[in-house]
Amino acid sequence: MLVRAFERQHRGVLHVHPVLAFTRPDERHAAHLYAAVLAKLAPRYGFGFTERRLRPISRRGAAAYLSAYFVTGKRGKETLQESVRSADMPRSIIHVSTTLTQRTGVTMRELRFRRFVFHIARRCLCDLEEARTIALLAQSDALDLSVEAFSPSPRLLASVLGREPPPRVGAPVSAAAGG
Repeated sequence: MLVRAFERQHRGVLHVHPVLAFTRPDERHAAHLYAAVLAKLAPRYGFGFTERRLRPISRRGAAAYLSAYFVTGKRGKETLQESVRSADMPRSIIHVSTTLTQRTGVTMRELRFRRFVFHIARRCLCDLEEARTIALLAQSDALDLSVEAFSPSPRLLASVLGREPPPRVGAPVSAAAGG
């Protein structure tokens, strides 16, 4: 199982979206075995209907399918923010297998860092590469990004990024020597 995502339905029950990967015959067999065992155990553990028919979809399709439920609250369903506030949801609403995170390098830590970089880029009006440099400096405690200490002025950004600062307003502009 690559991903397991819980969803709270309007009728108050939890619904699980498992994402099973299978490309080889042995993986396909394991996926079908998982579905069969789940269906067999469902009555004992109070699970409702379990889908035994596996529908192969592309990786991108699986990601879009899952994200639509949690980001926008597709078809009147709860958004991720609403789901995490629900007392009956498990502590880990979405589980991503270590196999998947190791292959892709995408972890929650990396996603949080990318969101931080994007925030810096918007706040400082700089490109993502510059924002990443600023974020790395902040992570290493070489730069304080607290509201009190950091003002994203062009002069400060130039010094942080190792560039020539822009000329001060009203400063004489030096003429370039012509040849």
